[in-house]
Amino acid sequence: MKNPNNTEIKNAAFQLSGLIYGVSLDGVVSRNEYQALKSWCSEFEPLCEMEAFQKLHNEIKPIIKDGKVNSEEIEVIKHILNNFLEELDAKNEDTPNLYFLSGIFKGILASGDINTYEIYKLNQWLEKNGHLRSQAPFEEMFEVIQNVLEDKKVDDEEALRLKSFFSNLVK
Repeated sequence: MKNPNNTEIKNAAFQLSGLIYGVSLDGVVSRNEYQALKSWCSEFEPLCEMEAFQKLHNEIKPIIKDGKVNSEEIEVIKHILNNFLEELDAKNEDTPNLYFLSGIFKGILASGDINTYEIYKLNQWLEKNGHLRSQAPFEEMFEVIQNVLEDKKVDDEEALRLKSFFSNLVK
């Protein structure tokens, strides 16, 4: 299934995977997070010209299109994405982690609220992916997250700083 067009497809899938991760961090899919998922479908719809992506898009869009996404549907989307990324032989690549991370940030930002639990879960992901520590923007992110979690909570000022940091990385 490998071909030159797969890069765009992989990046879109990794971004959705990160978005799903970010949206599901706190266990609740808010209206804004639902809108972020819907935006992903619209943003990447042009890739449906490629058969491999069309299959993924056609499996995910109906789940998102019905107006809300519950935790069971999030698990279904995760399963679909994992299978898709395995088919593309992309599960062990480092570079798509940037797209995954961008998706996480979009998911966290979509809630409109950054809480301690979300940042704790993001920190867990960063620790699991410590091999990325020496790469930009990960090096700065590790430091920012560690500083925020030093007192084991995210206060209002830190939440604003994190929103700004995540927003800049998503652009």
